[in-house]
Amino acid sequence: MKIRAEVCLPRQVAGFLAEHHYLGPTTRGMAWRDEFGVLVLAAPTSRRLPSDRWLELVRWCLIGTKNGGSQQWRRVSKWLRESFPEITTVVSYSDPSQGHTGALYKACNWRWAPTWHRLYPPPTGNGNWGSGPPQSVKDRWVFLLRDDPTRNEILTVKDGRARWAETRGPFSGRGAR
Repeated sequence: MKIRAEVCLPRQVAGFLAEHHYLGPTTRGMAWRDEFGVLVLAAPTSRRLPSDRWLELVRWCLIGTKNGGSQQWRRVSKWLRESFPEITTVVSYSDPSQGHTGALYKACNWRWAPTWHRLYPPPTGNGNWGSGPPQSVKDRWVFLLRDDPTRNEILTVKDGRARWAETRGPFSGRGAR
């Protein structure tokens, strides 16, 4: 089987994402498409994450090929290491309210890196200040492309209760590996 991977603009995969991803298309970043599906990477939206050395996986939509996600991520992570030597970390979020368990991230060796919202639900309803229903808490995941001496500090929950590297994952007490 011939491998056909293409890096393209997000608008070039917008139709696919509109049809197959619950969040629909996005206009920012860069897209990767191959026989397994589509993913889109962009600068992180969180002001707490460094946009000069981190990327955010903002869409990941697979067509259902067995082990396709792990095969695709292996290719993408290799391409990122070779093409973007300044990028140290990729961050992504899964939404348990949509049935996302993080199994794909775990299978691809991402690490669970909880936000304080996940560890200690805030009294505000996760960003709801009385204007609507509470938002669901997302699970944050990180993929380590290369060393980053600031990563631990960036991901540490700053209230003295827990650090990301010391926290076990939300699954069976073993953490994400």
